[in-house]
Amino acid sequence: MSRRWGLIGFGEAGRIIGGALAASGVDLAVHDRMLLDPARGAAVREAVVAAGATPVDDLAEFADRDVVVSLVTPATAVPAARGFAPHAADGVLYVDLNSTAPGDKQEVAASLPGARVVDGVMTGGGIQLDAQRIPISLAGPDAAEAADLLNGAGLNAAVVGEEIGAAAALKMLRSVVIKGMEGLWVEALLAARERGVVEPLLAMIEETLDRYSARDFATMLVTTHVGHAGRRQVEVRMSRDTVAGTGVPPLLSDGIVARYEQDARGLAAAGAEPGVVPPTLHAALEILGTLPGAPPG
Repeated sequence: MSRRWGLIGFGEAGRIIGGALAASGVDLAVHDRMLLDPARGAAVREAVVAAGATPVDDLAEFADRDVVVSLVTPATAVPAARGFAPHAADGVLYVDLNSTAPGDKQEVAASLPGARVVDGVMTGGGIQLDAQRIPISLAGPDAAEAADLLNGAGLNAAVVGEEIGAAAALKMLRSVVIKGMEGLWVEALLAARERGVVEPLLAMIEETLDRYSARDFATMLVTTHVGHAGRRQVEVRMSRDTVAGTGVPPLLSDGIVARYEQDARGLAAAGAEPGVVPPTLHAALEILGTLPGAPPG
């Protein structure tokens, strides 16, 4: 296993991952822009040393590193790569674990033409978990090597794609579901509060969710959407109007109506028979992916 590692960024996530790397026995150098801050630099330096790593003030000191991990804020992910670029040794493995969009990951790769860039994200519970349990998803031509190195250091990494940006896309699409549910719960429960039915609504949804695993629930919803979007669009309009009638802005409900209306029109235009449910999730996605308004496959 490579022994010379560099870590850019020593915030909350950096401290957890950096601590795990240092504990595994690698020679870890850490750079964080706060090291140069007159007010906070000394405390950051002490924290790096306490973690078993070596603080460095300049990215030029990463020129001898075999592996560099980037864990900075989303806004500074690309600038961090550009800052390291003049000092990057040919073939250095650069693992970008920042929570950024696929385009940002590709921009990082473009900024480091001599490096082997790996697109990585942390998901599934966030950095509140201990380092060994934080799921790290990796993508890119060199993702398998990065996964072996990270797992060898006691972390929990897996390859999810071959192209730079695939791991970032996975996290962003997870957010569509998870953050979308957050918004839906807020909207529905605020409206329920106005009607005095918060507890009955929670019990009703709980009873439905308890019947399925997450995978089975997604399959049931998407496959039946194909068969029943035409009929269900009427109900979602009434649902949207119910939210609006309580004085709660139907921000997400408006989007749901648009989704159903578009798919209902597309299915009708394609001659889909109402009520016919595809046998599998993939079959349903194939149908929905060919409707007008869907991205080219």
